[in-house]
Amino acid sequence: MQNLIILSSIALCLLSACSASKQSAKLIQDCPEEKIVNKMPMVQTEGKDDKPNTYFIYKGERRELAEFDEKWLQEHCDVKETEVH
Repeated sequence: MQNLIILSSIALCLLSACSASKQSAKLIQDCPEEKIVNKMPMVQTEGKDDKPNTYFIYKGERRELAEFDEKWLQEHCDVKETEVH
């Protein structure tokens, strides 16, 4: 009986991990409002990851390029690009 409980717990953990990785791998297939290209000079901080200079505005919030399905965007969207100086 105890072995069955342990096996059930392991199976549940594995299933949860699989579904979580599928959700995180899903890319946004929707058109963002705008693409921002930040051309302003920046100070690089040693040992610290700075945010990328190019990102989307999606539903009023900053979203990174990697969150979107790039191929889908190219086929379905005409995104306005704004350069910030």
